[in-house]
Amino acid sequence: MRRLAAAALVAVTTGATLVGTTAPSYAAAPTGAETCPSGSICLYYNSPQYGWGAFEHWSPGGYGDLSEFTFANWGNGSGYGVSVGGHAASVVNNSGHTLTFYNGKWAHGTVVFYADPGYAGVLPSGIYNNEWSMYTD
Repeated sequence: MRRLAAAALVAVTTGATLVGTTAPSYAAAPTGAETCPSGSICLYYNSPQYGWGAFEHWSPGGYGDLSEFTFANWGNGSGYGVSVGGHAASVVNNSGHTLTFYNGKWAHGTVVFYADPGYAGVLPSGIYNNEWSMYTD
């Protein structure tokens, strides 16, 4: 009986470890005034640990020059009215499409980050405050 219990404990622990290492690292999506609308892609002025901040949202598609947009949704107010291009710290992808970020306008430069559907979190280095265009699949 002890061996059976020990084997079950090892199996549960191993399963929990695998889930913890294979699952993507997402932040909790913002709520309240900072909620990203369903079916949208949202870029936020702040990182999640700093309260997300003001944001802008789009329908799936291609956006070749993010400097043409501002953080026009109040959120918590930080970054409100600032140009999105070169100033986004985080993203929420509620679109159901994979999102591709480039560090140059009109898909020039390097593909720096792919945000899968459901991703909510900080943009990685290389694109954090350095995003200029984005496209969905």
